Amino acid sequence: MRRLAQIPLVLLTIAALAACSASTTGGTPQASAQAPTPGASAGGGGGGACAVAAAGATATVTVQIKDFKFSPQPVQAKVGDVVGWTNGDSAPHTATMDDGSCSTDTLSQGATGLLVFNTAGTYTYHCKIHQSQMKDFTVVVS
Repeated sequence: MRRLAQIPLVLLTIAALAACSASTTGGTPQASAQAPTPGASAGGGGGGACAVAAAGATATVTVQIKDFKFSPQPVQAKVGDVVGWTNGDSAPHTATMDDGSCSTDTLSQGATGLLVFNTAGTYTYHCKIHQSQMKDFTVVVS
């Protein structure tokens, strides 16, 4: 009977591990689970203004993630630029717009996530895994 009681715990653990293993491990980003929010304002990182870059895209602006910080700060980009975040930490990270309009997948060490910015504005972002440590970063698109 005790073994039967452990089955839900085992299943929950397997589901959690499967979700973790779905992260980006290479240089090509996967589609984000968060879709752009239609009608959001461009100045705040609005919907349609930011999206996961197409497969095969390369970064025109690079951002390093190291010591739980994004660098440079702020990121300077132009409309249409592909911004690539590369994780130099052993901990996983994301680059997630504060308004939820777009996000990289979870980036393991050495992985790069690419987002394209199609509308001028200032976009604040954070790491959704380390929200209390890695917040209040910006991408300025002109």
